[in-house]
Amino acid sequence: MKKKASVPKEVIRVAIIGAGRGGTALLNIMHDLPDIEVVAVVDEKSDAPGMLLAAQRGIPTEVGLAGIGDVFRKAEQTIDVLIDVTGDPHLHSRLLEFKPPCTRLISGAAAKFIWELIRAVRERDEWKQRYEEEAASHLPKEAESAQIIFGSNPLMQQVRNLIEQVAPTPTTVLLIGETGTGKELMAGMIHSKSNRKNKPFVKINCTAFSPTLLESELFGHVKGAFTGALTDKRGLLEEGDGGTIFLDEIGDISLDMQVKLLRFLQFGELRPVGSTKTKIVDARVIAATNRPLQKLIKKGKFRADLYYRLNAFRIDLPPLRKRKEDLEQLAHHFLLKARHRLNKKSVLGFSTEALDCILSYSYPGNLREMQSIIERAVILCRGEEIKPEHLPVNMQSAESFSPLSSGKFKEKKAAVIEQFEKQFICKVLKKTAGNVSRAAEEAGLPRKSFYRLMSKYGIKRKDFK
Repeated sequence: MKKKASVPKEVIRVAIIGAGRGGTALLNIMHDLPDIEVVAVVDEKSDAPGMLLAAQRGIPTEVGLAGIGDVFRKAEQTIDVLIDVTGDPHLHSRLLEFKPPCTRLISGAAAKFIWELIRAVRERDEWKQRYEEEAASHLPKEAESAQIIFGSNPLMQQVRNLIEQVAPTPTTVLLIGETGTGKELMAGMIHSKSNRKNKPFVKINCTAFSPTLLESELFGHVKGAFTGALTDKRGLLEEGDGGTIFLDEIGDISLDMQVKLLRFLQFGELRPVGSTKTKIVDARVIAATNRPLQKLIKKGKFRADLYYRLNAFRIDLPPLRKRKEDLEQLAHHFLLKARHRLNKKSVLGFSTEALDCILSYSYPGNLREMQSIIERAVILCRGEEIKPEHLPVNMQSAESFSPLSSGKFKEKKAAVIEQFEKQFICKVLKKTAGNVSRAAEEAGLPRKSFYRLMSKYGIKRKDFK
């Protein structure tokens, strides 16, 4: 039986005009693309960074506008694409004089696509670098973890911008969000970006103490103030002097305590239980709640004046069900943390089916629930991949990720297509043991299109070898 003749790989030959930041970025991007060959780089300056990089890689370079004509004269084969990244609007007509009809010119408005490509690849590489650095150190640093928690969701990007703006100020901040949306983490970020970052950051869960004990914990007490008060005790508010105080679950404190807290917010005054002396504390307050404070005001369970004092700068944190585009990144982030905490470095990732379950679940407990789910799965996993059976039963059910479950047509259609593409690509890669050329042939797709799908879903060839 005759062997099937191999089809020669089609290579796109590219010349780049402009060797500044854009040209250098293109060189780096195209260096990793198997079907693109950069055959020449042209710039007015011989010492431009892209010119030096091209020389290091053995790519011919030409200096000045006249060098463009030399590129075509010296080229042994046809140049398919000429990319102008100089941003010079007058250069377009000159380039048309030099290039042959068979060469496509990308410049002017069309070059904006190139810049968007550069930006997108840079963002991808930055995220990949942060992820790999975490894997190398086995434990994410707090600041890096916070950046990953933001993800790419527009609502979370807005939260990031608000934090950047309010952090340097002394303004009181109110964080509103469902349980597990990361309110404490965001409060920590505000503190770390403020001019109080080297001072105490005191975290107080207002529901952790009974109403009578809460006053003593917050404001302190003097010796003999009540039975068991054997010595003077500084309150948590005083412990935060000069720094930041985070009051979590502020919507659950009693009306009596609300009055005392309001005075502290207004004047920085506190009086320990049993004392006749007032102390002044300089501390920034960040409050958080998952309760609807305005509804509580109407019911007479929360003071309006305290709400307006706390609501000087409000930040609403979106629930995880509204951040679908961040789920995969967050799942891998929590996997890394669980691997280190549980010392189970053998667990490397998720099966395609398990990842589908993770991406389709609604997470009523938000980030906290996802972290617990991933940690539980790592404990149960005995191999290298987390599988559906390692996830809670309610996540394993077909209905939880069925394309026919409730939702809008376009969203469900897109979800079905994505699920099919991911599973199909993984299936053919598994069949060909990670050989991309054979997998593309098996799938009936051009090799470049197959690579594009792999990149889209973060699928790596090495995972199937």
